[in-house]
Amino acid sequence: MTTYVVGMRASWLSVWGQLLASGVLLLSGLPDLRLKARMGAAFSFFMALALAMSALVTAIRSNLSYAAVICAVILCFETLFILHRVLNKKSQ
Repeated sequence: MTTYVVGMRASWLSVWGQLLASGVLLLSGLPDLRLKARMGAAFSFFMALALAMSALVTAIRSNLSYAAVICAVILCFETLFILHRVLNKKSQ
Protein backbone atom coordinates (compact mmCIF):
# COMPACT_ATOMS: atom_id res chain seq x y z
CA MET A 1 0.00 0.00 0.00
CA THR A 2 2.83 2.38 0.83
CA THR A 3 4.49 1.97 -2.57
CA TYR A 4 1.14 2.68 -4.26
CA VAL A 5 0.71 5.94 -2.32
CA VAL A 6 4.31 6.97 -3.01
CA GLY A 7 3.80 6.19 -6.71
CA MET A 8 0.63 8.29 -6.82
CA ARG A 9 2.43 11.20 -5.17
CA ALA A 10 5.24 10.95 -7.72
CA SER A 11 2.66 10.92 -10.53
CA TRP A 12 0.92 14.00 -9.12
CA LEU A 13 4.22 15.83 -8.83
CA SER A 14 5.07 14.94 -12.42
CA VAL A 15 1.70 16.15 -13.72
CA TRP A 16 1.81 19.42 -11.78
CA GLY A 17 5.44 20.03 -12.79
CA GLN A 18 4.55 19.60 -16.45
CA LEU A 19 1.58 21.94 -16.10
CA LEU A 20 3.74 24.53 -14.37
CA ALA A 21 6.35 24.33 -17.13
CA SER A 22 3.59 24.62 -19.72
CA GLY A 23 2.28 27.80 -18.09
CA VAL A 24 5.76 29.31 -17.90
CA LEU A 25 6.37 28.61 -21.59
CA LEU A 26 2.98 30.07 -22.49
CA LEU A 27 3.78 33.27 -20.64
CA SER A 28 7.30 33.45 -22.08
CA GLY A 29 5.89 33.37 -25.62
CA LEU A 30 3.80 36.50 -25.12
CA PRO A 31 6.71 39.00 -25.24
CA ASP A 32 7.99 37.31 -28.39
CA LEU A 33 4.59 37.79 -29.98
CA ARG A 34 4.61 41.48 -29.06
CA LEU A 35 8.12 41.89 -30.49
CA LYS A 36 7.04 40.16 -33.71
CA ALA A 37 9.55 37.36 -33.17
CA ARG A 38 7.21 34.80 -34.66
CA MET A 39 9.61 31.85 -34.48
CA GLY A 40 10.29 32.41 -30.79
CA ALA A 41 6.59 32.74 -30.02
CA ALA A 42 5.70 29.71 -32.13
CA PHE A 43 8.33 27.59 -30.38
CA SER A 44 7.18 28.68 -26.92
CA PHE A 45 3.52 28.06 -27.74
CA PHE A 46 4.26 24.69 -29.34
CA MET A 47 6.27 23.57 -26.32
CA ALA A 48 3.55 24.80 -23.94
CA LEU A 49 0.94 22.72 -25.76
CA ALA A 50 3.28 19.73 -25.92
CA LEU A 51 3.87 19.84 -22.16
CA ALA A 52 0.14 20.18 -21.47
CA MET A 53 -0.52 17.12 -23.65
CA SER A 54 2.27 15.25 -21.91
CA ALA A 55 0.73 16.08 -18.52
CA LEU A 56 -2.63 14.80 -19.77
CA VAL A 57 -1.11 11.53 -20.96
CA THR A 58 0.77 11.14 -17.66
CA ALA A 59 -2.43 11.68 -15.69
CA ILE A 60 -4.34 9.16 -17.81
CA ARG A 61 -1.64 6.50 -17.55
CA SER A 62 -1.37 7.01 -13.79
CA ASN A 63 -5.15 6.59 -13.36
CA LEU A 64 -5.51 10.06 -11.85
CA SER A 65 -8.98 10.91 -13.11
CA TYR A 66 -9.23 14.35 -11.51
CA ALA A 67 -5.80 15.31 -12.79
CA ALA A 68 -6.80 14.19 -16.30
CA VAL A 69 -9.86 16.45 -16.20
CA ILE A 70 -7.79 19.38 -14.94
CA CYS A 71 -5.16 18.79 -17.64
CA ALA A 72 -7.81 18.62 -20.37
CA VAL A 73 -9.34 21.91 -19.21
CA ILE A 74 -5.93 23.59 -19.07
CA LEU A 75 -5.03 22.27 -22.53
CA CYS A 76 -8.26 23.70 -23.98
CA PHE A 77 -7.69 27.00 -22.18
CA GLU A 78 -4.13 27.28 -23.49
CA THR A 79 -5.22 26.48 -27.04
CA LEU A 80 -7.99 29.08 -26.97
CA PHE A 81 -5.66 31.63 -25.35
CA ILE A 82 -3.01 31.14 -28.04
CA LEU A 83 -5.57 31.33 -30.85
CA HIS A 84 -7.06 34.49 -29.36
CA ARG A 85 -3.66 36.15 -29.02
CA VAL A 86 -2.49 35.20 -32.50
CA LEU A 87 -5.73 36.16 -34.24
CA ASN A 88 -5.97 39.39 -32.22
CA LYS A 89 -2.40 40.25 -33.23
CA LYS A 90 -3.12 39.65 -36.93
CA SER A 91 -6.19 41.87 -36.91
CA GLN A 92 -4.23 44.88 -35.58
